[in-house]
Amino acid sequence: MGRMILCTSDKARIPYVFPVSEAKVYTIEELCYYIYHNIYEITLDCFNEKLVTWLKNELGMDTIAKKLHNMIEAESGLKDRVISIMCSCDYYTEEDIKALLHIISDMENMPYHGRMKTKADYLMKYGKYALAKRTYDKILDSGFAVNLSPAEYGDILHNRSIACFYTGAYAEAIQGFKDAYSRNNNPETLRHYLHALLLNSEKEKYENEILRYEIGGDEAKRIVDELSDAFVRAENSAEYKELVKIFRYGKEDKAYRYAEAKLEGWKRQYREGNI
Repeated sequence: MGRMILCTSDKARIPYVFPVSEAKVYTIEELCYYIYHNIYEITLDCFNEKLVTWLKNELGMDTIAKKLHNMIEAESGLKDRVISIMCSCDYYTEEDIKALLHIISDMENMPYHGRMKTKADYLMKYGKYALAKRTYDKILDSGFAVNLSPAEYGDILHNRSIACFYTGAYAEAIQGFKDAYSRNNNPETLRHYLHALLLNSEKEKYENEILRYEIGGDEAKRIVDELSDAFVRAENSAEYKELVKIFRYGKEDKAYRYAEAKLEGWKRQYREGNI
């Protein structure tokens, strides 16, 4: 159930847009609410000079804007920056803020690979697959990787392989799922591996792997059916239907404009490292 945000401060004409999630907020109360309910996704990048400018120009909060700017210059930690924002209005109680700071302390005490995995999973959640893949690579290429259990290492490989698949690195994704399963023994990873083979039109290899992993007939059929169902859901999606409508019934120039807009969007995301 949602919560009504009662705002007593000024409302911005232009919203502040959070990095990665691209969530938009228009008031200081909305800013605090977003931070409070997404604390595991909040990083130092959220408290940037764009936020300083937004606080000053859109909300007229010169004092807090200057304070945050000084913190950025001094390379202050996440906890200090969160406090400066959360205490700038009366939306949350002192007990609420103390509880939030306790969570941040727990996050700061996480091992390196734990913090990096949290960041990478966050990027995956919002479709920033190239950035997520690079973050997973930092974990696996670091000296900290030796501290991972086989299951933890396999789970990171699994997520990295999903990022590979979404960025078009199909062969790398397939091998990644296979390597991940050899470590984590997770049935979900095995299903992803077999789905990836089918999606990459490697039917013969898929059939060989079904035998190799001793997958029964019912389970093999379920794997194929899952993929078929996914195709059906995709074809029934509003975006797909709109695309078909444009190319089937729309004027040629409209179809080309739609395609060009999509391509420009993908190019922008690629330049930003988001796909």
